[in-house]
Amino acid sequence: MYPHGTPSKTLETKQLTIKQMNRTQQINEAHPWLSYDEVVKVLLYHHQGSMWVQNLERNELERSMEAFTKLVKSKTRKALEPFVEYVLDVYYNGVDQYGNQIEESSREESFERRWNKARAILLKSK
Repeated sequence: MYPHGTPSKTLETKQLTIKQMNRTQQINEAHPWLSYDEVVKVLLYHHQGSMWVQNLERNELERSMEAFTKLVKSKTRKALEPFVEYVLDVYYNGVDQYGNQIEESSREESFERRWNKARAILLKSK
């Protein structure tokens, strides 16, 4: 007898657990060189753009976040680094030289342009 059910049931349980693992954990397991905060910022980048640039609704947004997570997980470190650097250094760089928050309207590049540029970096990386 199997202590935790049949082998197929055990496999189903493991697959369900993997599906339910949150996106932050999934990306962090695939790319342990990224800190938790960096992974959250990468996910927030996609979530914000999906809502504000692409105007996705709840179900479409959920599918988009899943596809984005799979894409990020599939990238090598070498392929992902330029994207992460851009997201952390440019996309989120909303402070001036003194550490004061810069208003979105005062920024050189618009939110949409920064989002699309980060997306282009990610999609062209191999």
